[in-house]
Amino acid sequence: PQTLSIKTKNDIKTIKNILLGEVWFGSGQSNMQMPLSGFRNEPVFGSQEIIAKSKNDLVRLITVPKKASEVPLENFDGFWEISSPESVRDFSAVAYIFASYVSEVLNVPVGIIHTSWGGTPAEAWTDNQFLESNFSSDLIKNHSRNKLKNHEPSFLFNGMINPLIPYTIKGAIWYQGENNRNRSSFYAELMKIMVESWRTNWDQGDFYFFYAQIAPFKYEGKDKKSSALLREAQLNAMDLIRNSGMAVTSDIGDLNSIHPSEKIKVGKRLAFWALNNAYNINSIVPSGPIVKSYKTDGSKVELTFDYAENGFYEFNGPLKDFEISGNDAVFHQAKASITRNAKVIVESSEVNEPTMIRYGWKNYFDSTLFNLEGLPASSFFIRDLSK
Repeated sequence: PQTLSIKTKNDIKTIKNILLGEVWFGSGQSNMQMPLSGFRNEPVFGSQEIIAKSKNDLVRLITVPKKASEVPLENFDGFWEISSPESVRDFSAVAYIFASYVSEVLNVPVGIIHTSWGGTPAEAWTDNQFLESNFSSDLIKNHSRNKLKNHEPSFLFNGMINPLIPYTIKGAIWYQGENNRNRSSFYAELMKIMVESWRTNWDQGDFYFFYAQIAPFKYEGKDKKSSALLREAQLNAMDLIRNSGMAVTSDIGDLNSIHPSEKIKVGKRLAFWALNNAYNINSIVPSGPIVKSYKTDGSKVELTFDYAENGFYEFNGPLKDFEISGNDAVFHQAKASITRNAKVIVESSEVNEPTMIRYGWKNYFDSTLFNLEGLPASSFFIRDLSK
């Protein structure tokens, strides 16, 4: 720890116990906000042991208070705390696990800034100038029924992101999407613009941005595939945002809770991306399988994947939730099998010439496709197998 002395003509101010290390911030909605102590009737699995072992001078925490503002603010009321059972219990579970795991692996100090608000849309976290320059006004507006201030475009950027600028950071982690689920058609572009607005204002280059894909859940309503569309938008965002990566959570959804309990796994999966991409530990696989290429062979579809160099494992039993269709766009359940040369073959006796294929294409499904590191594949939809 270092000491900073500030001398004026008549006084000396001393700030003690300063660490020099890595700084990240974690933002989003309730799944980022969820503390290690859990929400009412919604636990964080394994948190008791994490809290008990949390005394660690190398990890520092700070939370930005909830504040929606019409104009950009430059300050907030908050203070750094040393990691301890008292300080981490009510701190973001995902953000804490991410920071403590990165610190443990690298053996360096890590400061984590938590700035999130449950139930909020991505538009609220984006600089308004960037919203107005890239989207029509009918898309970017307050969609809250009660016109809540924390749903106003840019209001949370102004109150909870702008006060952090230009504090030097390594990157950001993000866990959000549920509130944009019914507006998924432009969500990938919105994420890109949000991150662009952060990076431009910070003026520290294309700092790292790693995010969690929303988990399967039995969303209410007639549309049984709205979250699959949102997950697809999040998957596509990786191709749009430089220095980004997505932690897939398709295996840890909870049919009856929108706040899955496996937050420790989410934090570590985000840390895998940071350790691989930001800190160049290439032996750590950062992601579950992501479709790399595909081709048809008669009635069969052959898929190859990135992040599956050593093949696949069926942790939850035989592969399921694969569907294929022909030109009639009628989907049929398909048989999927793993080959010895690390490919997945999909076919259905009811489809002679497949034109489309999808996996996990519904609000809730049980993951069955994993790489050997135990990381699950994202749901996906290939709409034209001829391309």
